[in-house]
Amino acid sequence: MRRLVQRAGVCACVSTFLLTVAPAAAVSQRRVTFAVSGSGKAFWKLDSKSDTGRLSLRYRWHGTIGFDVPRARLRDPRHRGLTVAHATTLSASWSGTYRGRRSGVLTTCTYSGSKVRAAVVARIAAGRSKGTLELTFHPRTGNGFFRDRGGRARVRCGSGKVAQSAPLHFAPSWFFRDNLQDHGRLTSQNAVLVLPGTLLPRGSATISFPLERGSNDSVALGHLGWNNRGTTSVQTH
Repeated sequence: MRRLVQRAGVCACVSTFLLTVAPAAAVSQRRVTFAVSGSGKAFWKLDSKSDTGRLSLRYRWHGTIGFDVPRARLRDPRHRGLTVAHATTLSASWSGTYRGRRSGVLTTCTYSGSKVRAAVVARIAAGRSKGTLELTFHPRTGNGFFRDRGGRARVRCGSGKVAQSAPLHFAPSWFFRDNLQDHGRLTSQNAVLVLPGTLLPRGSATISFPLERGSNDSVALGHLGWNNRGTTSVQTH
């Protein structure tokens, strides 16, 4: 009988301990919601003796992510050691055109997407630069971010010998960017938004993302120029 009483006492203590720890773990974190939206316009051109090309694309996207952030990281002004990930879905729409001539052959294409979704893993972490946060998106499939063609995404090409399965530049699967790398990682698999650290636990900010501008004169290719400027707004609460 004594052993039964002792066992019952141990079970009661364990149950009490578990009930005490669970609320404590919940209290040690705070849910911070990030509402992110962006829009932009991208333009690319080529002029050479044999080839000419023009591509323009307008795009917009948005998403909402909830992060359970440790309160200790929120109290730290530099948010040292912060890294929290959460799966979410982004949505984007776009429209664009391409017109190119090669060896006298004209090719025209149009691009469109309406509420195309991208399944991603979002991660918020302390930034590599002082006073910053980094919000990173990584697609959950191996095909990049938003699909370029199929479903709500369309590519239509008229006359010309070359058919396109995606915009030649600033593809939705690359998050509307043309650079090969983003912070040292492949652009089609990584998008990094550098944000002010004051967004935690509550705030708002507007940054330039994407931001790609440049030109190049080549004997082989001719004159190349590109300008891709997006504006992204972030609100947290």
